[in-house]
Amino acid sequence: MMGRIRSFVRSGNLCLGYLSGLGILAMSLMLFYEVIARYCFGSPTIWVQEVSIYLFMWSMLAGASYTLMLGKHVRIDLIFDRLSPRVQNLLDIVTSLVGMVFCAIVTHQAYLMIGGSIRYNKLSATILRVPMWLVQLPLFLGFLLLTLQFLLIAVDRFEALNGPSAETEGGAA
Repeated sequence: MMGRIRSFVRSGNLCLGYLSGLGILAMSLMLFYEVIARYCFGSPTIWVQEVSIYLFMWSMLAGASYTLMLGKHVRIDLIFDRLSPRVQNLLDIVTSLVGMVFCAIVTHQAYLMIGGSIRYNKLSATILRVPMWLVQLPLFLGFLLLTLQFLLIAVDRFEALNGPSAETEGGAA
């Protein structure tokens, strides 16, 4: 069961991670185009700013779990690195469980928000009239994967505490 969850989360993280990178590239190219169109030709676009904001949201929210999977989120290493491996694992378990609960709450709220947007056919209040559920979807997907990634980290750290190496460390002390 955990193997399937781990495989699903890893695949989702990789997919959204690569899409996030492509989103940042597309956003950069669009903003470059906007600068050239506005300042060189005096003809600004009406769509680049809005689409760039949406791509930024997708890139940051959908790519967060990929970043967590790689262990690249911000952590205060100055203190953490001075702790014993056992205390580090315990701290990782606690912070992962707290992160998992928080992310699960945000995931649920995002699900409700998307449901409301679909039910009431909400559109952006701009000229593009983008369906709001498309704008809100990265919040749901990103936090769903973050929830699952925090679960996997907690399970991994728990196994590290109770695995065969933990008994060896305990016996040697």
